[in-house]
Amino acid sequence: MTLQIDRLRLWRERRGLSQRELARLCGLSGTQINKYENGPSDPTASSLVAIADQLGISVDYLLGKADDPRGHMGDGVLNPDENLVLNTFRQDGWTGIARLGVERIAK
Repeated sequence: MTLQIDRLRLWRERRGLSQRELARLCGLSGTQINKYENGPSDPTASSLVAIADQLGISVDYLLGKADDPRGHMGDGVLNPDENLVLNTFRQDGWTGIARLGVERIAK
């Protein structure tokens, strides 16, 4: 699996951190984040966990295994209706849930 460098850069910038600051927070050398973002090297598992923790996102997201920065709950855990409610809420919030409820009641 390969680190999604665009996601790393995006979330580091969203948190307002320089590469050096993120490296320091993760206990890495000052140039490591630069190396990860520019592709010549991939982080170790422990470095990846530290980066994800500091950025408040999941390792799965950084590796491209999940499209939601918070990761995923696992395949088959939720039934189709639960998935629909969860995805609607993530996309449209409570307004989307209300609209979904009205649509379901009307059927």
